[in-house]
Amino acid sequence: MKPTKNKSINVLSLFDGISCAKLALDKAGIRISNYYSSEIDKSALAIQNYHYSGDTSFHQIGDVKDVDIIDYPNVDLVIFGSPCTQLSSVNSKDRSGLDGPDSSLFYEAIRILHDLKKYQHRTKKLHFIMENVASMDTKNRKLITSELENIFGDEVYMIKINSSLIAPSHRRRLYWTNIPDITIPEPIEFKFSDIIHNGYVEKEKANVLLSGNVTLTNGIFRHYKMNLGNVIYKDKEFADLSIEQKLLEYPFILNKSGYVGKSRSAFGEYDFPNKCYRLPSVLESERLMTIRDGYVSDVPNVSKTNKLKAIGLAMTVDVVAVLLEKLKGDNNIAKVENACRS
Repeated sequence: MKPTKNKSINVLSLFDGISCAKLALDKAGIRISNYYSSEIDKSALAIQNYHYSGDTSFHQIGDVKDVDIIDYPNVDLVIFGSPCTQLSSVNSKDRSGLDGPDSSLFYEAIRILHDLKKYQHRTKKLHFIMENVASMDTKNRKLITSELENIFGDEVYMIKINSSLIAPSHRRRLYWTNIPDITIPEPIEFKFSDIIHNGYVEKEKANVLLSGNVTLTNGIFRHYKMNLGNVIYKDKEFADLSIEQKLLEYPFILNKSGYVGKSRSAFGEYDFPNKCYRLPSVLESERLMTIRDGYVSDVPNVSKTNKLKAIGLAMTVDVVAVLLEKLKGDNNIAKVENACRS
């Protein structure tokens, strides 16, 4: 039997960020006819433009609230990670969930999926993947599942994956999809220490990558108290100390270094101005999310802060690529005749 030819597909990526969904599709070996990117963040758009401004298959379509499916016929796959701001346990001040000002944008994705299913997909299959934080409460998990089941029926299922299975950092996420036969990725050996440029780390896997980190002054105390952020130590001897000993010795090292946290201090990403630890660089942060080297770090005219924020909001590329592999050779994807008939 001849292998099924890999068909090209039309993709609608909502809340697209820096287009990690496209990176995942490319990595999975899925050909793209058109990639429609809904995004409004200026830094994310600058990163997109750096890579895809000359790509005729890549289309920036603006705000998710303005997306009308009549403009994007024959969509085969919708992929999105709607804002987790009021869903995440990190946000202790506002856990209003899907009623929140940002997280309620989930319902825009539901609107779009509903319209695609109703008006375009009578003769072919519409697939979707949704990603969001695993720390959301049971109520919101069930609500998301229910909304998706109202559109796709019993095809919908949810799977929980920690990116640390195949990436050098923890990132616990829930994935809802109707792509059949998706399984949790097989673990591979990939450590935090594998991706750093210099220095030493004490953890096998980095913490979940957020849009912010701790400071270079007394951030080490917050790092251990809240298990927040990632630090890379200058000396192996210090990295090997117990937490208690680190916190005891660090103030003396900081004082001796003379570093006082000046915002305009002239030091590079791989320097240790406090003579003890540094934070991951943009390049290392890319690697924590399995984003290819230079995809964000090489982009000009975007600040380091905004680059790190964009990476922290992204999807783990290799995880999504594994989930998407099941779409290769799907015969249902290719049937486009009469797809727009109402």
